[in-house]
Amino acid sequence: MLLAGMAARGLSAALGWEGARKHLLLVLVAPALLLACGGERQVAIQFAAQVRGEPLRCDASYEKIGASKTTLQLLDFKAYVRGVALVRENGEKYPLVLEQDGHWQRETVVMRKGRRHRETVAMLDFEDGAGTCNTGSPETHTEVVGLVPDFDDYTGVEFTLGVPPELNHKNVEWVEPPLNVPSMWWSLTNGYRFLRLDVRAGGNRPYVFHLRADGCTGTPDIGVNCSAENQGTIFLKGFVPGQSRIVFDLAALFAQTDFEHSGDGMTDPVAGCLSSADDPECASLLPQVGLGSGPITPGRADAFIRVE
Repeated sequence: MLLAGMAARGLSAALGWEGARKHLLLVLVAPALLLACGGERQVAIQFAAQVRGEPLRCDASYEKIGASKTTLQLLDFKAYVRGVALVRENGEKYPLVLEQDGHWQRETVVMRKGRRHRETVAMLDFEDGAGTCNTGSPETHTEVVGLVPDFDDYTGVEFTLGVPPELNHKNVEWVEPPLNVPSMWWSLTNGYRFLRLDVRAGGNRPYVFHLRADGCTGTPDIGVNCSAENQGTIFLKGFVPGQSRIVFDLAALFAQTDFEHSGDGMTDPVAGCLSSADDPECASLLPQVGLGSGPITPGRADAFIRVE
């Protein structure tokens, strides 16, 4: 494999972009070829957004949410997931070889510490442009599709809410789907919103939860360093492909939230959480996406992210 890689790099140098493109294609196709040798099957990991068991919709209101018992309406809900993998009963983990649909999900190769790594990223979109989500689009996407070895004892699923760090600080106008969505991009320095959840609380007051990197300095040209990458890896037990789905429950996420809270304009500049360690409104939210510790963490029956 090393010799093949060296030969491919030599060919890339000789042929320029076309050679590099072919080499990249080879690296991406190799995992699928390996799967084919031992038998594989296609799986669709289903995701659903809800509120206390009811589907989350753009044309509905949800009462008595949070510590303040506030009525909420959805404005936007999207998320990036990467590294989706199924886990067998014996603990063996098998990342999905993603279907390349050219829109919602992709595989790529990144350079990390001088070595090539296969990375996958997919976007979930739960808003349909109706009702209070009128700044969105009719398209939704609630699954991640790919190939895994054909075992019958998968009992868990793992994924990271985030974007590969090597792709996080790119110009949104120059990248391929699904990273070309302006509403999910924050800035070159801070990168993407890994999860964007905007709601209307108690009338017309917006409240946001934007999961993103924090404390970032530098530029993409010379390198960006972030004090907190804020990419939480979620492992959920009891997941059976074709029978289970992954639920995002907003009532659970906001169970401790006081939507009537007023910020100080400095450490708490907006209503909601922008993933800053100094923001008091993040304390009850970040643990629910796999960051830090808290009373409610992913996988519990009363958690924001759980198996159903």
